[in-house]
This record gives sequence, structure tokens and C-alpha cells, in this order.
Amino acid sequence: MSRLRHLGLQLLAGLAAMFFVAPAVQSLGWAILQGLCAAALAIFMRLPGWQRLLHGLFVPALALMHQAALPSWVYLLGLALTFALGRNAVLERVPLYRSSAQAAERLAERLPGRAALLEAGCGDGRLAVWLCRLRPDLRVRALESAWGSWLLARARWWLARRPRRLEFSCRSFWRESWGEYDAVYVFLSPEPMARVWRKFVAEGRPGSLLVSNTFAVPDVEPDERIPLGGALQTELLIWRHPHGAC
Repeated sequence: MSRLRHLGLQLLAGLAAMFFVAPAVQSLGWAILQGLCAAALAIFMRLPGWQRLLHGLFVPALALMHQAALPSWVYLLGLALTFALGRNAVLERVPLYRSSAQAAERLAERLPGRAALLEAGCGDGRLAVWLCRLRPDLRVRALESAWGSWLLARARWWLARRPRRLEFSCRSFWRESWGEYDAVYVFLSPEPMARVWRKFVAEGRPGSLLVSNTFAVPDVEPDERIPLGGALQTELLIWRHPHGAC
């Protein structure tokens, strides 16, 4: 249903643009106007900021690439890179979010001493590397299933002189047992949060923490909220495992 909504938005924006510009006569002008209409519709529908941007740029970008007469291998390369970095946006509706430095600082202040942390979906690895600098006592395991993002994370690990207590792995965090960790950190999207909660309750260590950047668990009030100053990253929400105390 969500895919049909996005497709319908693009089609409606295209029809709206046709009232002012004929696409067969001024294809680039029509594409730019279509993008403006799509972005306006996305704002009206209160879609997230990244979706507004994508809706606004999608058709204009296609028109510009068509006019540039790029060779076919460029499109194939672009598709491969997009899937390498953003496969989870397609398969699990989780785009590539990058945690802020402030989120890392607040998380470092909150985690207990010598804690074992699982970052479930680490993207390019920036948060995990920052945490190891801020808290050398932590043991961090960071998982990322998009191999392009994982390669960026590994490169960041090498540039950080390969911290011993930090491990990056290219695998799905859904296949990882969460019972070995004192805390699990996620920065995903609203879509998987109910499933995240079920996995945390079923597998989490008694007394462990689930920390989510910005996105809440449906119908489960967090035990703590730590404000963040960003426009997109608003707060850290923390739940204690129902069995035990931390």
C-alpha cells in the first residue's frame, strides 16, 4: 500500500504539471515543475524529510540524465551503488541514517561501565567509532547488511587504527542473538520498531537496554528520554528489558 501511495503521488504531480507545461514540448521544464509539485504533495502528506527530497528530485534527475545522453553502463553502476548502500530502504524500508556526534556523546554518557553494545544497523560506522573514542571500556559489535555501507564502516575502522574492542560484521541483526549484550542501539525507521521490540523482549538479557534514536516503539512508553538538538534526530528513547533492572 505504501508503494502505491508513492507511485500515486508521482503520477498526480505529473498530471498537475501538465496543466502548465506540455512534457512533449518542454520536457525539462515539465520535469522541474513535476518535482516541485511532488515535493509539495509530500509536504502536504506529512511524509518524512528524506521522502520529500526524493519525490522532488526523482523526475528532474531522470530528465537531466536523459538529456545528458549518458552511456548505459553509468545507469547500471548507479543502480549497483544505490543497492549497495541502500538495499535496506528497498527490502526493509529502513533508509541509511547517520547518527550525529551528539547522539554518540549522549549514548556514551548513559551506557554503564564496560558494557557490551550491539549497534543493530550501523551504516557507515561513524557512531561505533565515535563511541570507542569516547568510551574505550566499551565492547561494541556493529552489524550492517548493506555491503556498500559495511565497506565504508570497515574503512573507517582502519582509519581509526583498528580499535580492538570494536567489531564490524556484514550480516543482518535479525539473525544475531541479542542476549549477549548489555545494550542494543538502533536508528532505523518507524516501520520495524514493533518487530525490534518483540526481538528485544524475547532475546534481550534481563536488565539490558534498548536505545532508539528518534523512532518510538508503538504503544510502549520509554523509560527514559534524552533530548537531542537536531532537527531530524530529536531524542534517544531508552527501554529497560521487562525482566530485570539496570
